[in-house]
Amino acid sequence: MSTRSDPHPVRDFFISDLIDYAPKDSTDMMERPFFSISKRKRNKPISYETPDGKLWIKVNANPTHGMATIWDADILIWCISKIVAQKDAGKNDIRPVIHTTPYELLRGIARSTGGQDYVELMKAIRRLRTTEVETNIRAGKRRYTAFHYLGDIEGEGEGAEDPEQLKTLTLRVPDWLLDGIMVGNILTLDREYFLLTGGIERAIYRVARKHSGAQPHGWVCKMTTLYEKTGSESPLKKFTFRIREMCRSDELPRYAMRETKTQDGSPAVLFIDRAFLEEKAAERKSADTSQRGREDGRAAWIDAERDPRGFDDAWSAWVEGGFSPEEFALACSDKRAVMPA
Repeated sequence: MSTRSDPHPVRDFFISDLIDYAPKDSTDMMERPFFSISKRKRNKPISYETPDGKLWIKVNANPTHGMATIWDADILIWCISKIVAQKDAGKNDIRPVIHTTPYELLRGIARSTGGQDYVELMKAIRRLRTTEVETNIRAGKRRYTAFHYLGDIEGEGEGAEDPEQLKTLTLRVPDWLLDGIMVGNILTLDREYFLLTGGIERAIYRVARKHSGAQPHGWVCKMTTLYEKTGSESPLKKFTFRIREMCRSDELPRYAMRETKTQDGSPAVLFIDRAFLEEKAAERKSADTSQRGREDGRAAWIDAERDPRGFDDAWSAWVEGGFSPEEFALACSDKRAVMPA
């Protein structure tokens, strides 16, 4: 089995030190382009429609702050996780309001807590507050819902100009997001997700997590479909080159990436949970070991001048009896040994 290099050799310590919960995300947002995947300010709208034309999304940026990014979405993931925890605890009055502190929020999304980190946190919150989304997901083909990623924000302290001094922070997620949580449209993310630094890696992971899930044979997606699902502003050729680089480095959390083609010959990617690859590798190794043991056993059987026609029955009885294949050859060489039949 091929192994991947580890770009984060202290990843486990870092994650366990900062993330002490199972992050949850909205499945509706994971598989579609709801966020900019670039750290550069994006004002160009996102316009997405499913191939069958049934579902569509329009994301509009605020000219001053720019569009909410896939890194800003970490704040929503943290909020979703908090609400899910309330739901799992059996609370009846679940509201789309989260009470926290800037420090707790930064820690919750695996960020540092220096002065500039507080400033960047408030910028992210502003982008989430001002980015407008229109979609007919869960509203029906002839209806639509419009919302911002965050509603009214409240804080207690010296003011947003000095966010490090804010003692409290209250965030309100849209009802659209809360409704999705309440009907179970959520998935648990691998905590390693927070360590992905590239926007395209984050977008691809979310798509893979949603579609590939725990399918033993994985999930195949056309390159053009991946391109549309990420909302990338790069040309398709450059996007394809980057995806092929990701397949070669194979460093995505949980999911292995393999270049492939669809039945019509279109370039595609296979995403499969690494656990299934490990199982398959173990099965192949076991099969190879068994085959070698059988070949060695047959050679020893014949060398001991035993009837070749009786080997298959003796071998099957030996293995089914729970005996070690490696000891079969030794037993064969002992003329006094009575082989099972």
